[in-house]
Amino acid sequence: MGVPLQAGHFVTVTTGAYVRMVIIGLGYLFPISAIWAAFDYWRSLFPNTNVEFPITCIYQAGTILTVAALSLGRSFKFKQRIYGAFAGQFFGLLVILLSRWMSLGEATRYVSLMTLVLFLSVVTAFADSSLLALNSQYSPRMQEAMQIGIGLSAFVSVMYRDITKVMAASVVDATTLYFSAALVTIIICAVCFYSLMSMPISAHLHNVIIPGEDDNEDSTDGDMTRSLLSPPSNGNPHRSLHIADVIGKVWFHEAIIFSQLMITLTCYPSVITAIPCVTFTSLDKDHWFQTILLTVFTTADVIGRFSVRFRGPLDHSNVWLTLIFRALLVPFLFSCATEVISSDWISLPVIFIFGLANGYSVSLTLITVNEIPGLTADELKAAGRFSAVALNSGLCIGGFVSMGIGLWLGIAG
Repeated sequence: MGVPLQAGHFVTVTTGAYVRMVIIGLGYLFPISAIWAAFDYWRSLFPNTNVEFPITCIYQAGTILTVAALSLGRSFKFKQRIYGAFAGQFFGLLVILLSRWMSLGEATRYVSLMTLVLFLSVVTAFADSSLLALNSQYSPRMQEAMQIGIGLSAFVSVMYRDITKVMAASVVDATTLYFSAALVTIIICAVCFYSLMSMPISAHLHNVIIPGEDDNEDSTDGDMTRSLLSPPSNGNPHRSLHIADVIGKVWFHEAIIFSQLMITLTCYPSVITAIPCVTFTSLDKDHWFQTILLTVFTTADVIGRFSVRFRGPLDHSNVWLTLIFRALLVPFLFSCATEVISSDWISLPVIFIFGLANGYSVSLTLITVNEIPGLTADELKAAGRFSAVALNSGLCIGGFVSMGIGLWLGIAG
């Protein structure tokens, strides 16, 4: 049996648990990463529209509304939410795979795609609302592991796309192989979550007291209360948690999380895939240049996430400096997309630097929220829920900012 979580202490993270959390992080955001990476297929279906912009907006709006709705509940079973999310994601990607053989007009196919994106945003939010709170029950290394997994999600989806485009004779055939591989990936991630919950390190998650509106029902292992995975404490187990006090301690850090993710979705993937091929014209066929740009971004993002343990002087008190640096890069990306900067020799390093900064600063910001001094064990759990809201709100606003700027600059058509 593992050692239960005590106030101010974290359960030691084993290598096996760390690897499993990396794979879980990879899986729960994989569907939208897969849809983004298949941008060339969507352009073959909808040649007059850059669907990356509406896909991003619909997905993020659906996610934040679902997370907000779920946060109103007093208790929830986190295992059922995460398993249900993986099942829903599998179903959504399966429908996209099978749509190749469906006789649909362009307008009907477009509406169907956007409906599936909305569906995937809802089921993914069920996992998203649980995983940050789940991670607060382990050491910050598990948050680091999930952030690496999230970065790998985009990276693996782009690698799948690169490989399938090389293997297949057409974009359509490549897409069939691509979404088949995506379905296998979802299954692997669900198995890893089951395995993690069966490990001794997760034993303390099964000793949960269930108060509130579900008291008239039989409690099952894995329930999460309003205070999120609250283990027995040394003090009064029913001590009230003052949300205003928690907000007073973490609001600035949550604002940084919001801003970091807003910058991410303002540029990725819509603006990156809108950057035209200018210098290496031989890569223009089948949108290979934009595929390479996504590969560069996701590779740099993963490098940044793996580098997060090398902080130097950065901690919870000055992590906002990374936000300023990233904000300064945004005009360069839009300049590349609008051909104000018309050289692939400049576009490629700009994308690499932006990806590196994205992986590093986003991961560090999410990790250091657990290191804010003065937070009790219960307040850490509440902070995990606030981080989920800040993260998804930032992504949602970033998607709409990207859409607005894209329409203004003429790159979202």
